Amino acid sequence: MRVFLTVILMLATADVLAYLDPGTGSMLLQVILGGIAAIGVAIKLYWHKLRAALGMAKKADPEDESA
Repeated sequence: MRVFLTVILMLATADVLAYLDPGTGSMLLQVILGGIAAIGVAIKLYWHKLRAALGMAKKADPEDESA
């Protein structure tokens, strides 16, 4: 039933008259670059937890624990 409905909706298209000004492209680029920057900052903040969760954390030296 879902496949039939999807096919019907895809075949029942209509022309859309829309205008995208030049500023729209730069806005989309800023959103994409901002998202990439946010992901980078989140990874940097949680880097040690991420490495520990993936099992790549460094083993603690016994000399460091005694201090």
